[in-house]
Amino acid sequence: MLEVNSHKHLKKYYQNNLALWPHNLTLTRLISRSLSRKENTLIQLSSDSRNFWWPGLLIPLCLHNNNIVLILSERQYRLLFEVELPKLRSSRLGFDYVEGIELTPSDKKIWVLSYQDLIFANEKDLLKNRQLIFPQAEFISSELRQSMSIKITPKDWEDLITSHSRFESSIIQVHEHLSRQLFSHSLSSDAVIRIDHRELLVLREILKHDLPSAMPWRRALKAVNNEWVTWAKLDNQKLSWDWYFQPLLPMQTLSGFLSKNTLLMLTNSGQKDSFFLDLNSTKITFTVKVNLGNKFDQEPIPLFAPKRQPLPNTAHFYRHILRQCQRLILGRTHATIILVDDLQLRLQITSELAGEFGLRVVHETTNIETNGIICCSCNWWIINQYNLPTPDQLIFPVIPLPTLGAPWIAAKVEMLKHQGRDWFREFLFPETLTILLKSLAIIRGKDVRVAILDGRMHYRSWGKLIFEALEPWVALERLLPY
Repeated sequence: MLEVNSHKHLKKYYQNNLALWPHNLTLTRLISRSLSRKENTLIQLSSDSRNFWWPGLLIPLCLHNNNIVLILSERQYRLLFEVELPKLRSSRLGFDYVEGIELTPSDKKIWVLSYQDLIFANEKDLLKNRQLIFPQAEFISSELRQSMSIKITPKDWEDLITSHSRFESSIIQVHEHLSRQLFSHSLSSDAVIRIDHRELLVLREILKHDLPSAMPWRRALKAVNNEWVTWAKLDNQKLSWDWYFQPLLPMQTLSGFLSKNTLLMLTNSGQKDSFFLDLNSTKITFTVKVNLGNKFDQEPIPLFAPKRQPLPNTAHFYRHILRQCQRLILGRTHATIILVDDLQLRLQITSELAGEFGLRVVHETTNIETNGIICCSCNWWIINQYNLPTPDQLIFPVIPLPTLGAPWIAAKVEMLKHQGRDWFREFLFPETLTILLKSLAIIRGKDVRVAILDGRMHYRSWGKLIFEALEPWVALERLLPY
């Protein structure tokens, strides 16, 4: 009955709302089935679904809210409460929910949690026998990693000394030892320096059976093992530093908890990107796996990635990407997005283009002119793309391979090397595909030109796999007048 009722309500909903994605009726029946049968379900959506899948998810939840937990990112929170629920009110459907972990809801209310709340609810064992729903599950690893992160500040050191005064001299000695070591290796005013997790073992040994119960020390001392990476961010002006902790394999760390609950995951991921690799490394199995939509039914992306482009390690590569950016920007009447993850290279390109195009060029801001040029990281674009008008083009001067300057990336590469595994094809390259596909998701079907100016697209064997992941696309062999 739930499938039939959800189907009827969705058809009625579309009497007043334009159906922009043809698979929503199928989606709502699949979700209704998962909710009523409590089956582990993985639904892979085609990239043209964008945000059009929300009604297909929400209508069954309005009709069947038995022991449901909806886990959302910050952006999904805003979309749900500011955009999607107001649309549903016209259909006279009630979304009966409780938000956050201050109050544990009854079985008959939808529990809406952030990823941070999910971690706390799991620690308090509040999620037994509940069905967990993860929209856009391709973000789950990065969201869990951020939510499980721990930060130790100078104030936390002071609190530890106050609460464990009998160990004061030993704690101060550990802190001073770490401070000397870190600042002696500092090369910049805001350096980020890895810390061996064994340094925390020293502190744990000092405290022994009197481990702190207060956060964040309790979580930090509990997390100390090879599956976590730790680093310090230095402030040379104040001669202080903050201590950070992140899990290398967040889905594996929580796989026991996730495998004990019924899961419903919606994802736009491709089979070769990092989400499926992370999923395959866990104990999670799915009763139902479905692909909705065919990517070859979508409008192809106009792709400018000509042959004979130089490699990034050649002397004339920088002049090449700068000249190509200038040519691509000329005559464009709408926004251009230039995506560069390397901060130094990005600022250099921003400065050079500002000399050519003036105030049109900005760095990571949504306040732009109609034909503005935004230089930004891929992550900034992924987060802010919904706050910007549809651009004329996206330009990738360099393929966005993850940088080893990020502590968790360097640590995971080291871990895979130590295990004798192919760290590039098992980690860096899938992460690259994930970044690219997330960056392009919103512009599918909108006749937005994409330019990739990195010669490795043609000169490296894995470049062919990028071309395959971007399909469907049509090649732009030369730049024509606008």
